[in-house]
Amino acid sequence: MHPTDKAARIAGAIYLALVVTAPWRLVYIPGTLFVHGDATATAANIAAHETLFRLGIVTDLLTGVIVIFVVLALYRLFKDVDRSLAALMVILGGLMVAPIYFLNTVNDAAALLLVRGADFLSVFDKP
Repeated sequence: MHPTDKAARIAGAIYLALVVTAPWRLVYIPGTLFVHGDATATAANIAAHETLFRLGIVTDLLTGVIVIFVVLALYRLFKDVDRSLAALMVILGGLMVAPIYFLNTVNDAAALLLVRGADFLSVFDKP
């Protein structure tokens, strides 16, 4: 097997892992838990299905890690064609996309914290 074929197969296999993780957090979780236009119902759904929401956070983190590995595998594949374009792909495809996934988990963790009702929220009225 040619080394390029092996690198292409590895990059493709890692890329296929995104097919499993990304739709879970980007399609299934919002379709199941989020109610359009009703924040109270969304918060109630998140509180009622906390494990599902936490699983969404984990899959978001996993997707960010997989994106980094996909970009590195594609860089190995494309660096012999054009090193500067391969480096640009790493910057735009990995260094800009993966932090978005990681920062999105911070938003999800904050939503989970607010729904669970932490001690510091006791200073606010219930309504």
